[in-house]
Amino acid sequence: MDVTLRPESNSIDGKQRLTWRNPDSVPVKELQFHMYLNAFKNKETTFMKESGGVHRGASATVKDPWGSIQISSMKMVNPMDDFRPEIPLGSNSAEDLVDRITFIQPDDGNLADETVFSIQLPREVAPGETIALEILFESRLPEIVARTGWKTADTGNPFYFVGQWFPKIAVLEVPGQRYIPEDAEKGVWNAHQFHVNSEFYADFGKYDVTMRVPESYVVGASGVQMETSTENGMKAVRFEADDVHDFAWTASPDYLEFNQQWRHVNVRALIQPAHKGQAQRHLDAAITALEKYDAWVGEYPYTSLTVVDAIGGSNGMEYPTLITAGTNYGLPTWSRFLELVIIHEFGHQYFYGLLASNEFEEAWLDEGMNSYIESRIMDETYGPGAAISLGPFKLGDIELQRLSYAKQRPSSGALVTNSWEHVGGDYGKSTYSKPATVMNTLERYWGWDMQQRFLKAYYERWRFKHPTTRDLQSIAEEVSGTDLEWFFSQFVYGTAVVDYSVDSILITDKEDDQFVSRVRVHREQDGVFPTTLRLRFDDGTTEDVLWDGAERWKDFRREGTHKIVEAYLDPDFNNLLDVNRLNNRKVAASESDNSFARLAQRRAIMIYQTLFYVLSGLF
Repeated sequence: MDVTLRPESNSIDGKQRLTWRNPDSVPVKELQFHMYLNAFKNKETTFMKESGGVHRGASATVKDPWGSIQISSMKMVNPMDDFRPEIPLGSNSAEDLVDRITFIQPDDGNLADETVFSIQLPREVAPGETIALEILFESRLPEIVARTGWKTADTGNPFYFVGQWFPKIAVLEVPGQRYIPEDAEKGVWNAHQFHVNSEFYADFGKYDVTMRVPESYVVGASGVQMETSTENGMKAVRFEADDVHDFAWTASPDYLEFNQQWRHVNVRALIQPAHKGQAQRHLDAAITALEKYDAWVGEYPYTSLTVVDAIGGSNGMEYPTLITAGTNYGLPTWSRFLELVIIHEFGHQYFYGLLASNEFEEAWLDEGMNSYIESRIMDETYGPGAAISLGPFKLGDIELQRLSYAKQRPSSGALVTNSWEHVGGDYGKSTYSKPATVMNTLERYWGWDMQQRFLKAYYERWRFKHPTTRDLQSIAEEVSGTDLEWFFSQFVYGTAVVDYSVDSILITDKEDDQFVSRVRVHREQDGVFPTTLRLRFDDGTTEDVLWDGAERWKDFRREGTHKIVEAYLDPDFNNLLDVNRLNNRKVAASESDNSFARLAQRRAIMIYQTLFYVLSGLF
C-alpha cells in the first residue's frame, strides 16, 4: 500500500495492491472483504446500535465524529506486474469492479451496516491460482471512540492511531480447516460484521506499506521500518511486516521515542511528553513479557515491538508487533496497571497474532488464554500485590481475575459463544476473567510442568493455522494422556459453577474415650471438581482426603481417641473456580476460634471495595 495522511480532513488517500491465492480445491468467483471503518459511518450501523456510541467509557466529543471507507476503483491486474503507486489506477484497461460490490450483513441483517461486502469477480480463480487487485480507496478516520481514528492531544497537536483502516480481505476457510468438514464440497468465507463485542479475524500475509505524513510527525507501525525520505514538507516512511494478518500505524508530532534491545528484538516506546518519566516502565514491562513468553510458550519470531502511549479509546489494543498501553500523569508505582496492560497487550502477539484464532466466534482463545498468561506473569514477576500494592492492601492479578469472574453472574456465559451473542456483562467475564480463572485452575489441577508442556505444544503445533477450542482441548489431552471432556464440557463449553461447603461437624462420645466424628460436606452448585478435604484432630494432627466432588452431600466418618475439630475444603486453594471461599472451612462447635472465617470475610469485603474503586477510575 501507498497511503497519504491528510490532517486537514483527518483522512487517508490510499492505493492498495492485494495479491491473493485461492487455497481451495475448487474454483472461486466470489471474494469477501471487511470494511471496519464503516462501523463509524452513522448511528444506524450495527456497532453504533449495539454500543450507543460509547465504548469502554469513551464517546465522541465533536459534532462530526464519523468515519468510513470509500472504494473508488478496484481492478484485476497481472500479479507479476510491479506495484507502481505513481501510475493512476484508471490508466489500465481492466474492468472496474466497483459496481460489483454488494454489502452483506451475515450476522444481523441490518441493511444499514456496511462493514462486510461481497464481490463477484469477472472470472473464476482456479485452485492454487494467484490473482491481484489494485484498489483505490479513501479512509475517513473517526474521532477515536473504539481503537482507531484521530484525537486532539493535550498539546493541541493532532494524534492518529490508524487501525482496521483499509479494505481487508476475509478468510476463506477450506474443508478440514477449523469447523469446515473434511468432506465439504468447497470452502466458506468467514466474515462477520463489526460488533461492539468483537474483534478481528484475518489470514496471514506480507505487508509493504508506505505512509506519507507531515514531516514533523513520528510514525510507528507494524513490522520493521525500511526507509524514510522527505519531500515538500512531507515524510514517506516505509514499513514491511512478514507473516502477519493485519497492519496498523500511528502518527503524531508529539511522540518521544525510546529504544532498548532485547536479544533479537528492538523494543521501541513512543511516549506522550507528559509521560516521559514513565518511559522505562513501558520498556521494562515489554521486556518482562518477551522473556516470560519466550520461556513459557515459545520464541517471538519478529525483530521489532513498538509500545505506543496512545490517547483515549485507542489505548489497550493490539496489532502485529504494535501495541498500545495507556497511563496517567503521575501514575504511582504501587499501581501496576500500566505494566498489566502492556504485558496483556504483548501477549496478543501470540494468541491473537501468531495463533490467530477467530476472535468473532471464539474470543476466549485469544483474550482468555492471554489473560491467563498475563496474570501468571504479573504475580510471578511482582509478587504479592502484583496489581495493587498499597500499604497493607495487596491485590494480585490472579486474584483480580478470579474476583471479576465470581462477582459477575458466574452461572451465565459459556466461553465458546459468538462474541456478539453475549448478553449483559458476559462478554468481558467470559472472554477475559473466567477463562483466565479456568486455565489457572487447570494449571493447579495437573501442575506447572504439565501446563507448560501443553502451552508449548499448542503454540508449536498451531501457530499460523487458526486453531479452535477443539484443537486446544486435543493438545491438552494428547500432552497429558488424559480425557479432559469432564473439564471442558463444564467450564469451557458449559456454564457450570463450583461452590463446595463444609456443612457440619458432629461429635459422638463412645466408651473408653472413643469418639465418632462425622463431617458433612455439600456441593452447592452444579459444577463438579475433585477437591481435598483436610481434617484436623484435637491433638494437632491432620489428614487429607481426596473427594471427587460428585455427590451433592457426603459424610466423612472417623472413629478414634481423637475427635475432629476442624474441616477445611481445598485448603491450598487449588480450585480457583470455587466462587465462595467463606464456606470452605468449619470448626467444631466446641471450638471457639472462628478467627479465620472473620478474617477472610473482612479481607473479601476490603478486596471488593478497593477493586470497585480502582476499576471505576479506569473505565
